[in-house]
Amino acid sequence: MTKIPALPHQVVKADKIEETFKHCIDLAVSKRGGKVLTTTDEWFAEAHNLLSAHAPISRPHHFVPSGAWFDGWQTRRHNAHYDWCVIELAHPGTIEGFEVDTAFLTGNHAPFISVEGFKETSNEFKTEPRTHEEWAAIEWVPLLEKSALEANVRHGYVFNNPSEDFYTHVRLCMYPDGGLSRFRVYGKVQTIIPENKHEMYDLAAVSSGSTVTDFSDAHYGHPSNMLLPGRGHDMSDGWETRRSRTAGHVDYAVIKLGQPGHVSAIEVDTAHYKGNAPKAVSIAGFEIGSDEPIMLLDQKPLFPHRQNFFEVAEDLTERRVAEIRVIMIPDGGIKRVRIWGASQLPAVQPEDSLIGVRDELEDEWTWNIRKHEPTARA
Repeated sequence: MTKIPALPHQVVKADKIEETFKHCIDLAVSKRGGKVLTTTDEWFAEAHNLLSAHAPISRPHHFVPSGAWFDGWQTRRHNAHYDWCVIELAHPGTIEGFEVDTAFLTGNHAPFISVEGFKETSNEFKTEPRTHEEWAAIEWVPLLEKSALEANVRHGYVFNNPSEDFYTHVRLCMYPDGGLSRFRVYGKVQTIIPENKHEMYDLAAVSSGSTVTDFSDAHYGHPSNMLLPGRGHDMSDGWETRRSRTAGHVDYAVIKLGQPGHVSAIEVDTAHYKGNAPKAVSIAGFEIGSDEPIMLLDQKPLFPHRQNFFEVAEDLTERRVAEIRVIMIPDGGIKRVRIWGASQLPAVQPEDSLIGVRDELEDEWTWNIRKHEPTARA
């Protein structure tokens, strides 16, 4: 059997990683649903830490029963072969490159890594999860060739061309053992859109192939989080900017839709942003090849820690937009943005639609109730 070569790639310096992959999403991050299915070893630190959204942290002199505490994946010493873990991607997608971080590893990082891919197909669907031995026997496709790592450094690898196929799983191998802090799989989601072109769906969802292409600030949270499913778990998985001090300031994020469509309704969710939600939001759409904004929403006030629903004027729905600019006024945090629309008019709302449906959080109506102790009279 002819051995399949890994994909040709270029090394990306640490300070260029964000710029290089700004049009991609991390297909493996745990907050989107990526997870480690199996690993050869995780004696000192568990492999699921690799997929954490936040940057790795250090806790010097803090020890746990297995040894020094570490925010990453770390295996025991003296492996005669190599260690590996299997990661199920949050969304099937084409892969454009990887990031491997060895932050805070100064004497025990993995000297080398490689990455392989696997595509789960419908005819391979299993009612029971694969065992470790079954994953070991999979015919993996080489993606990134065996590459050397440095200690305490972010390493980036970008393919000369994105993978032609899309993948559902990757296997991260480190030779022969040691530790890694974070692992990112950069790519584009396999687009999932309704077969009925008149059916309404979330045009801006990550599963619809949408990506954030530009933004003004992401100090506390990246705007790509707005495209995720669900209402999130805290302020860490939304888009949050730093405080502005300039009169007239606004922050913005540009979303390239996976497929152009006619927008009928919009949801702006400020879940968990209680004291730092924007005062208002404007949302502009842009037709293909046009710089003329279509103001779908114009300076609409937002309630904090709440799903905010808006209808789009009928004459604006007739326009077919390919790009969305979310403008928060003046700054703050937005958890999710849903751009409900259809590829063609007339738009039809499916029976199981989530348009305008509230998914209330436990404290949604009580968080802002202040309790005061009675004041004693003199």
